[in-house]
Amino acid sequence: MREQLALLIELQKAESAAGRIQARKKELPGQLEALEKEFGAVCAVVDSAREQLEGLRKRRREKDTQLQTAQETLKRTRERLLDVKTNKEYQSMLKEIETIEAKNSRTEDEIISLLDELDQVERTVKAKEQELNAGRKGFEEEKARLAQELDSLTEELAVSVRMSDDLRGKIPAELLKKYEQIKTIRRGLAVVSVWKEVCDGCHMSIPPQMYNDLQKSTKILNTCPNCNRILYWENRNG
Repeated sequence: MREQLALLIELQKAESAAGRIQARKKELPGQLEALEKEFGAVCAVVDSAREQLEGLRKRRREKDTQLQTAQETLKRTRERLLDVKTNKEYQSMLKEIETIEAKNSRTEDEIISLLDELDQVERTVKAKEQELNAGRKGFEEEKARLAQELDSLTEELAVSVRMSDDLRGKIPAELLKKYEQIKTIRRGLAVVSVWKEVCDGCHMSIPPQMYNDLQKSTKILNTCPNCNRILYWENRNG
């Protein structure tokens, strides 16, 4: 019975390890998704700033073209002023020139305002791009770490499964059946240690005589009177 109990203990450890590995494997995709979502949000902020910058540059080009066209129109109008023959026409053209000049002045003011805004947005984009580049390195490193952990867990799980299969082949069918029944009822934990008369499964006290029997490694397979898990004594005196 001592050898069989030792096999059960090892089986429980292997299957518990496999359970922890599987739980971690389920967590990793979510962590990776959250990581990519977080980095994607940073990228979106930078892309938005770049779009804003490009929009301002486009507006500046349009205003430059608009001003250039208006200045050419003003030049031609001034040239035509020399050819007018009546005072009425002269006054009308002066009015037209005044209107064009006022419009050009407004356009120049708009261009100056755009240049100030462009300068500010360019600094913002540069700062955000620097943050993005710094964040990209951390993102790639963390992504690689999670991928490496996932590969490692896959290998560890395969080892635990092979170990469990090997141990199951060495345990008598009836004992294995009892183990499975308890494990099903007790959420995957069928074999637990005892120390100082306390069951590690339910944290309840067991009878002193049973505790003595466990310490002596008797041939009887003891189960906790409270949670019905299979018990073994574990010496924790160092």
